[in-house]
Amino acid sequence: MKMTSFLQNRVFLMLQGPQSPFFKHLACYLHNNGAKVIKVNLCGGDVFLWGRGLPFVKTLWYQGRSCSFPAFIAKLYSKFNVTDILVYGDWRPMHQDAILLAKHRNISVWVFEEGYLRQGFATLEKNGVNGRSSLNRDIGKIIAKAQALPEFIPAQKFDNRLFLKVKYAILHHTGNVVLFPFFMCYRTHRPHNILFELIGILPRYIVRKSRKYHSAQTLKAFNRQKSPYYFYPLQLSSDSQIQLYSPYIRQEEAITTVIASFARFAPKESRLLIKNHPLDNGLTPYRKFIASMSEALGCKERVTFVEDGNVNLLIDKAKAVVLVNSTVGLSALLKLKPVYCLGFAIYALKGLAHSFADLSLNRFWTEGSKPQSSIVESFCRVLRAEALIEGNFYSDKAIECACAESINRFVQGEAHGC
Repeated sequence: MKMTSFLQNRVFLMLQGPQSPFFKHLACYLHNNGAKVIKVNLCGGDVFLWGRGLPFVKTLWYQGRSCSFPAFIAKLYSKFNVTDILVYGDWRPMHQDAILLAKHRNISVWVFEEGYLRQGFATLEKNGVNGRSSLNRDIGKIIAKAQALPEFIPAQKFDNRLFLKVKYAILHHTGNVVLFPFFMCYRTHRPHNILFELIGILPRYIVRKSRKYHSAQTLKAFNRQKSPYYFYPLQLSSDSQIQLYSPYIRQEEAITTVIASFARFAPKESRLLIKNHPLDNGLTPYRKFIASMSEALGCKERVTFVEDGNVNLLIDKAKAVVLVNSTVGLSALLKLKPVYCLGFAIYALKGLAHSFADLSLNRFWTEGSKPQSSIVESFCRVLRAEALIEGNFYSDKAIECACAESINRFVQGEAHGC
């Protein structure tokens, strides 16, 4: 089935995309393959990232309040006979409304996210991601399905440097400020206003080199000790993985849970290494909190916190990995490390990662087992076929690759009725 002939009867409506030019490039790919495209900008940042627009794309601004958005989007669905909607993240309030209405009308929903596997892959799933993922939860069915799929091959390396994300984030927030008079009713899905976040972000940016140096020195001293350690990577408190798919409201709750369990039940000669998220806004003083909590629980000398570090190297040397539901979990599973997941994750399945469903965290420190390599391979085959696209949303080459793979996924998904 030719892509152009298959897509020429489809109408794609784009809402908010990643903070990059990805959706604009994808619109070109869709147009070149015969599809019609409509873009709805919800804020000034959307407008700035979309740029001067494309002559073959119907571009609209939604300037009303979020409570009036359902009627607006429903009218667009009817007026343009929309067949598919594209969103980045399925938990933003207006995206949620659009998705529910789309499913009510049998409109296909396609959701992009950063990636279950960050090394060269982005995520694209039909109907939802993370907690709303359509991926099978039955490990037996996953193994059976994987037998008909090709071997999992890691993606090629793309330029995914932090400065590209920062560059586009600045453009997005600048657009929100400059065009605020046109989008006065818009409210971000993030818990903090960007002006408030800058209070923490700017100082962190200024001292980034010093922070990296001190982390390297801390890790050098940490690695001189030969006792085994567990690795705990932090996530962003604003992340939907924490807000929606974990039992925690604040990151500090998860930290306390892990340290308290470690202090009482982990082998006394073992250590706990906690690493901050690279995009942390600096508003929460994690270093001080972790030091205070560790002291209160009597294990201050066994707990180490670092701001920076190569995650893959830290996983390599770790005895096991504990996390809420970070994508780092999949990286650890690929290295056949024992993983404990405190929240909901697509990989928290028997034979892969431990969770409360099969083992308590208290017992994991001494009873946690490595994943079975055959199950990891089967899971990754299915994940690649149904949820991953090669590329990312930032560098030119990666965007082109992600666009091409997205088109293939749209065609395959509809052709197979999945």
